[in-house]
Amino acid sequence: MEDFAIKNTQTQSQKQVMRLSQNLVYGLKILQMPTKELRSEIYRVANENPALEIVRDPQAKKQGSEWEGEAQFKSQDYQALLENREDSRESLQQHLMHQLNSMRLSPDEYDLSQKLIYNLDKTGCYGSMRAPETLLDKSRPLQNRAMLERCISRIQNMDPVGTCCRTLEESLFVQAKIAGDASPLALFLLDGHLDFLNPPEPEKIVRKVKSFLSEWHSKKFSQKLPIDDEKINSQSVSEALQYILHLNPHPASEYSWETSLSEAALPDIVLTVTRESGLIPADDFSHGKIAVPKKDFHFQIKYASGVLPEIRLNQTADYDKQTIEAAKQFINNILFRQNTIVLQGCAIVKNQLEFFEKGPGNIAPLTRKQIADFLGIHLSTVSRMTARKNSKYIQTEFGLFPASYFFSSGVASDDNSLISAEAVKSKMSEIISAPENQGKKISDNGLAKLLAEEGIKIARRTVAKYRAQLGLQNSFRR
Repeated sequence: MEDFAIKNTQTQSQKQVMRLSQNLVYGLKILQMPTKELRSEIYRVANENPALEIVRDPQAKKQGSEWEGEAQFKSQDYQALLENREDSRESLQQHLMHQLNSMRLSPDEYDLSQKLIYNLDKTGCYGSMRAPETLLDKSRPLQNRAMLERCISRIQNMDPVGTCCRTLEESLFVQAKIAGDASPLALFLLDGHLDFLNPPEPEKIVRKVKSFLSEWHSKKFSQKLPIDDEKINSQSVSEALQYILHLNPHPASEYSWETSLSEAALPDIVLTVTRESGLIPADDFSHGKIAVPKKDFHFQIKYASGVLPEIRLNQTADYDKQTIEAAKQFINNILFRQNTIVLQGCAIVKNQLEFFEKGPGNIAPLTRKQIADFLGIHLSTVSRMTARKNSKYIQTEFGLFPASYFFSSGVASDDNSLISAEAVKSKMSEIISAPENQGKKISDNGLAKLLAEEGIKIARRTVAKYRAQLGLQNSFRR
């Protein structure tokens, strides 16, 4: 029988392991936080760390040296606050819903109209709320863009006339169109040319209108305008001014604002994208500027702090090194969140220029990995801002859109270019809901052939996948 011996031996090996520091993990957590949660976190850290102070809070008033935003109210103060905010007027939402309930509508139109009504802000517009396109329920194929336009038009015609517009300026134009008694010149001024009325002096307005027409018709492919056959003089301009002054610039002012659904639906606005005049030679991500080739404007991307309080190091007292370093690190984490979001916003605008120029319906195929590779950051960092389940939204001139809206896979077209999956799904919904196809059970193969006629190359299995995502059963069960 052989002897067995147990021996101790030492070996040396080298390996590289990357671990996230606790502070980096916390910074990524802050990046993902919704505004309401981050607001509470800022107050929590400021209360625990005396080296931090709150400079300004958009949602609170300063009393002495304390911010009342997160402080507990005394019972009498809280009662007084409630009494001061009391409003016995009928809300705009209630007033519009009374009218909606008296109409005979399909369930799809009723539900979509209700969403539009409760998506209106205090001015009666939707410009600071969600874009109407994002209210469409993809599991209900009959809720398409055509139905959305009908619902918006129906609400605009309700009393008060001119609600459910993107801006109050658009509301004035809609009021004039619905009234049907506005002159072509008045409609022209209301349709994006209200700046001509500053100052409201007829002679100066005449010069501005004629200068615009001269410049417009100097373009090679310019179309005829409705005011080309109108007499542009001081009298016609004065009549147009009088007409505009009789319109209601604040159609929702007589009503209170329904908060039961509206406030609950308020999203986190993390970025604002505006169109600024002036050609810039190249992109400037560090200042949030994106150039538009061969155009006399560019896009400005700004971080929207919204209701977040502003913080800084306390300048009036000395604290130990550890306390100050913790305060600095927290401020850096907030700045990291801000800079990362702006950087991703720049990349989104850069890759979706056609959307930001022309609006919804012009989404290009784009993935989160493309943005991550474009910026040289990790995919998970992009996902933390643009996940479908979070509440981060981007404010554009066309409305408010979730960050996830700008990401869509693509399929090939006849010219070998890619079309976004969202555009293909929209086209499928249009085909199925078209009047000539009502009652027909179009198979997946049939849908693929009809899409091919539109120049979209797509396999039957891909059609089946998109159909399922739209909430549609197969032709046998439809």
